[in-house]
Amino acid sequence: MRTERGLDRLVTFLDAVVAIAITLLVLPLIDLLAQRPQDEELGALLGGHPGQFGSFALSFVVIARIWLSHHRLVERVGSYDEPFLLVNLVWALTVVVLPFSTQVIAEYSTERLSVGLYIGTIAVNSACGTALTLLLRRRPGLRRAGVAPGDPDPTAALVTTALVLLALVLGVALPAVNFYALLLLLLTGPLVRLVARVRSRG
Repeated sequence: MRTERGLDRLVTFLDAVVAIAITLLVLPLIDLLAQRPQDEELGALLGGHPGQFGSFALSFVVIARIWLSHHRLVERVGSYDEPFLLVNLVWALTVVVLPFSTQVIAEYSTERLSVGLYIGTIAVNSACGTALTLLLRRRPGLRRAGVAPGDPDPTAALVTTALVLLALVLGVALPAVNFYALLLLLLTGPLVRLVARVRSRG
C-alpha cells in the first residue's frame, strides 16, 4: 500500500543522504588542519593543498546541483511505486559515493581511473534523474494532483545525461582534458533551447 506518509519518509531519507554526503566532504579538510605541523601558517596550509580544496568546492557544487534537480522533480510527485523507489535508491547510492570520489581526486589527481570514477558517478546519478523524470511523465499515478500530463519535460534531463556521458568518454580518453570535460554541462541550457525551437518549428 502506497501512502503519503511513505512518500514523506522516502523524501526525508533521500534529503538526509544528501545532507550527510555534503557534510562528509569537509572531513578531509578537517584532517588537514589536525595533521598540520605546529609551525605551519594558515596561508601555507590553504595554499599547499589546492587539490583538496578544489575537489571539495567542485563536489559541494555538484551535490548541491544534484539535490536541487531532485527537489524540483519531487515537487511534482504525489505517489510512488517499486521502480520509482528502486531508482531513487540507486540515485542515493551515487550521492553516497561522491565524497569518496572526491577524496580519490585529492589523492590521485587526474589519473584516468579517478576521472572515470568521479565523472562516472555523476553520469549514473544523472541517468537516475532522467529515469525518474521519464517514470513521472509516463506513469500518471506518480504525479501530484494538478501536475500537467506533459510535465515534467525530460529534455533537460536527457541532454544533461548525454553531456555527462560525453564528458566521461572525453575525460578518460584524453588525459589532458580530464575534469575539464565537465564544462560541457555549460551547453545544457543552449541545447535545451535549441531543441525547444526545433520542436516549435516542427
